[in-house]
This record gives sequence, structure tokens and C-alpha cells, in this order.
Amino acid sequence: MLNPAVIPLIPIVGAIAANLTELIRGESKIWHPEMEIGIKTFTLAITAYVAVWFALLVTAINAGGTSDMLAGFEVLGFFILGLGVYTFAKCSRFVTSALQLWIYRLALPCLLIFCTLISRFG
Repeated sequence: MLNPAVIPLIPIVGAIAANLTELIRGESKIWHPEMEIGIKTFTLAITAYVAVWFALLVTAINAGGTSDMLAGFEVLGFFILGLGVYTFAKCSRFVTSALQLWIYRLALPCLLIFCTLISRFG
């Protein structure tokens, strides 16, 4: 069983992953056609996109430890919940272009911090 304090962090990681997926697929241009993404921001976003899948796997394994496999499934379930809600609700339309750039820039540190907290206290 997961610690209830870390449960809100897991859907946020899923929402960030969905946001980065929109960038990779080019769907972010639908809601922000005038947004200019620099090479540094794009590189950080791509790195975060790659890291989220590895970090999710490690987090799900570490959250359960050696005795609680259910916690790992809870991590994956809440992640998919956040990913699905963000994708199907099209939450990108509620974010401004400036905020969207900062989400891309801060995605990697946020993902690493959240996954560390979930692994440590989950």
C-alpha cells in the first residue's frame, strides 16, 4: 500500500509525461502555434521524456519493496490515470505559451524529484 502523502505526485508525473508526449508528436502546435521552442528547452524536454519511463519503472519497483507488489501496481495505475486525464481532457488548452515553456524546462527536475520522493516515502 502506498503512503497517501505521495499519491498526488504520481498523477502529476503522468500529466507531465502526457504534456511531453504532445511535444514529441507535434500536437502542442495546435494550442500554441506561435510558441518558439529553443534547442536547450527541446533538449531538456526530450531528456525528461526519455527519463520518465525509466524513472517510472524504478519508482514502481522501489515503492513496493520486496514484500508489497501492490504498491508498484498502484504507482502504475495512478500514473496511467494522470496520463489519461491530461490526454483526454486536452489540458494543454488551459496552459499559456509562457507557462508551457516553463513546464518543458522544469519537467526533468520535477520528474526526478517526484520519483525520488515516491520511491523514498511510498
